Amino acid sequence: MSQNRRSILGAALALPTALTVGGLAAATPAAAAGAVDAGAWTPLVLEPGITPNAAAAPEVRLVTIAGTVFLQARGLVTCNLTGDARIGRLPDGFALPTGYVRAAVPRNNSQGINACRLEINPAGSVSVFGGNTANAITWVQFDSVQTIWR
Repeated sequence: MSQNRRSILGAALALPTALTVGGLAAATPAAAAGAVDAGAWTPLVLEPGITPNAAAAPEVRLVTIAGTVFLQARGLVTCNLTGDARIGRLPDGFALPTGYVRAAVPRNNSQGINACRLEINPAGSVSVFGGNTANAITWVQFDSVQTIWR
């Protein structure tokens, strides 16, 4: 029986999600001492003036699937960004990216613009781009973030 990419992918997608994600995440090496547990949701450290939503504070985690590390984020902040701005940083002990990580995230719909750019730099600073004085960003939601970390 020959195996092509379509049959292999079909078999992989047929596995239960819990088995795929849990099994591969458990197979990753243990985190270094003092490091944030991979897969655990960890709160972002926010800048002054950036307010976490009481019911959904912003959090991040790293998940490894088939040897690729993904950043996932969730939560919501309120703010008043009239320009590109640093909104926070990764938590202490969180693995830093090897390059810039970018994602489009939902924001308040103003003048037909309903998304902005979220960026994490190699030092761990989290910034939002796209606000201006005529079109301020008043909230940003992170639930759509799932991007390759390294």
